[in-house]
Amino acid sequence: MLIIKTNILNPISSDKVEFLPDTFISISDTKIESISKNIENRDFTDYSDSVCIPGLIDTHVHLSQYYVRGRHNSNLFDWLDNCTFPEELKSKDPQYAKKVAKDFFKASVKAGTTTSVIYTSPFKEACDIAFETAEKLGVRAIIGKTMMDTNSPEYLQEDTETSFRESVELFEKWNKKTELLEYVFSPRFAPVCSSQLMKMIGEFAQKNEAYIQTHLSENQDEIELVKKLFPKYKNYTEIYEKLGILGPKTLLGHGIHLDNEELEIIKNTESKIIHCPDSNFFLKSGVFPFEKIKKSGIDFALASDAAGGTSISMFNVMKMTCYRQDDYTVSPEEAFYYATLGGAKVLGKEDIIGSIEVGKDADIVFLKIPEQNKYNCSELLSKLIYVNEEVEIISTLVAGRKVF
Repeated sequence: MLIIKTNILNPISSDKVEFLPDTFISISDTKIESISKNIENRDFTDYSDSVCIPGLIDTHVHLSQYYVRGRHNSNLFDWLDNCTFPEELKSKDPQYAKKVAKDFFKASVKAGTTTSVIYTSPFKEACDIAFETAEKLGVRAIIGKTMMDTNSPEYLQEDTETSFRESVELFEKWNKKTELLEYVFSPRFAPVCSSQLMKMIGEFAQKNEAYIQTHLSENQDEIELVKKLFPKYKNYTEIYEKLGILGPKTLLGHGIHLDNEELEIIKNTESKIIHCPDSNFFLKSGVFPFEKIKKSGIDFALASDAAGGTSISMFNVMKMTCYRQDDYTVSPEEAFYYATLGGAKVLGKEDIIGSIEVGKDADIVFLKIPEQNKYNCSELLSKLIYVNEEVEIISTLVAGRKVF
C-alpha cells in the first residue's frame, strides 16, 4: 500500500475542476483505493508541497517524427515531403528506431503524459520496437504502424497486402498483451491509402473491436486532392464512412474544415475528433471550430501531433487550445478536461483513467508550482496552462508505478 499526502486538482466536467488540498491518496497495486482528508496510518509519502493531477493523455502523436519537431515549413505537403517522410525512413534502421522510441517515451513521462496514442513509421520492426520500449518503461500506449500503399514516396510506400498483413500481425502480438498496451490500425490519410486497404482495415477492426486512427480535413490543399482522387464521394468524411473505417473506436485527427453533413456522419457513427492546436498553428492549417464541435455532441480531445506540433507537452497543447480561437474563449477548465478526462472518454477509458477517483488506475502526476499556497483552484489551473515553463514535474506514476 502506498499512501501519499498531496493537493489534488481533478477534472469533473468540461467546465468544472475540483481542488482537494491536504488530501491522502491510498494506492493498492495499480488502483486508487481511497481518497480522504484523514488517515490512521501515519506512514505516508509527503507531497503536500506539490499539486497532484491525473496523468495527461495525448491522443495523437507521431513517435517516429520526434526529432524533427519545429522543423519549419508552412505548407503541409511540403513539410511531409521534405521533413517528415525522410525522417520516418530513418526508423527503418532498428538502432535509430530504438533511440527515437526511448527518447520519446522518456520525454513524455517527464512532461506528465501517461497515455499516448501513437503513429510509428511504416516499418513493422519500428512499431515492434516502440511497443517493446513502452512495455519496458511501463507506460500506457496505443500504438500503430503507419499504413500507406499509394501516392507515396517509393521508399515508404507499402504493398497493400503486406501493409495489412503486418498490421494484423502486430495487432495479434501486442493488442492487450498487457493491461497498458493496445494496437491501433493507422492508415495515414485517404490520399496515400487505397480504397482496398481502407476497406480491409475497416472490416478487420470492426470484427475485432480494434482502434483506428487517421487524419481528416487538416488542410485545404489536402481536401482538394482528396476530391480529385475520390470523385465519386460527396465529401472527405463519406470516403471513410463508405469504406467502413468510422465507428466508436475511430480517432480522426484535426477535423478543421468539416461541413455540417460531415459532422453528422461523424456523430452518427460515434467516431471521435482529435484537436491538435499547436500543429494547426505551426503548419497554418486553419482554426479548429471548437465551439461548433462542442455543440455538435461529438466527443473530442486534445493532442500534441508532434512533430507537426512543436512540443509533446500537453500543457503547451492546453495553452495553444486557449490561444487558437478567434471568437470563442476556451477556459482553463475546458482545456484541462480535454487533456485528461475528455481524452479518456474519447478512448472509452473514462472508467479507468482521466481523473483521480477511487477504483481508477493510479495514473497521476505530481508537480510544483512556485508559491502554490497563494493560489485558489482557478489560479493554480491558469498557472499550469499559461506559465507551464515555471512548473516542475517531480514524479509521474502509471498504474501505481513510478515511471519518472
